[in-house]
Amino acid sequence: MTGNAGKGDILIRRLKDVLKSRRPEIVLIVVFQTALILLLQRMTLLGGPDQPQPPAVPGWALFVLGVGSMMMAIVWQMLYLGFLRTTALSGAEPQDPAVLVRTGRPFFWRILGVQIVVGLVLWVIAVFLLSLMGGLLGYQRPEMLPPWLVELTLVASIALMVKPIFGVPSFMLALDIKAIEAAKLIWQIRLSDMGILPPCYGAGLAALAAMGAAASFAPQEGVIYYIAITTGHLAQSMIFFLLMLLTVLFVAIETEKR
Repeated sequence: MTGNAGKGDILIRRLKDVLKSRRPEIVLIVVFQTALILLLQRMTLLGGPDQPQPPAVPGWALFVLGVGSMMMAIVWQMLYLGFLRTTALSGAEPQDPAVLVRTGRPFFWRILGVQIVVGLVLWVIAVFLLSLMGGLLGYQRPEMLPPWLVELTLVASIALMVKPIFGVPSFMLALDIKAIEAAKLIWQIRLSDMGILPPCYGAGLAALAAMGAAASFAPQEGVIYYIAITTGHLAQSMIFFLLMLLTVLFVAIETEKR
């Protein structure tokens, strides 16, 4: 127990140092991600079959907006991966955004492949859980499911996949290894051997579930809606970022001991 407590103290101290010394980079990444989510959400609404297309926005402009959003997403992902990689290597030493992009670029396609595979598995689990819960609660069609149940089911799916979601990318970034090697390593580690990470995962996912359920009861239009959705996405982005950062730091600390 003492050993785990000592590791937890080191991990928290490293996290505080990173948050303090690299605050501008963190703000850039989290705000960038939140803006992208809101932009993509808005584009989805504009392009939906039940949503009228505004006459002032021609098709070519929407295409350019879509391509621009894709390029912004790629840049954000490289910033994000570069930050985590440099954290594993240099800890709390501040880095220029251009350095983060260059550092994250070699990991982009490898991590993207992992995200696609994990995303597909998450989708299958979520559909299964929604069907199961919908049947037990008497909902005959998917569109009848209440939004709060959908939010809780999505978080439950993430909880079932918490090790590959956070562990595989963290091992890849910290050790510069392939996805297969990272998956083998994370498979060999039990959650109980990961110190304070499981409680952190639990707290983070509980917060996500609470925010998602609360948001489903909020007004779906007006100023309050836009404030609530922006705040919610910002908080969710920060929670996922912190959980991934904690996992990368955990792997880096464990690697130093070998």
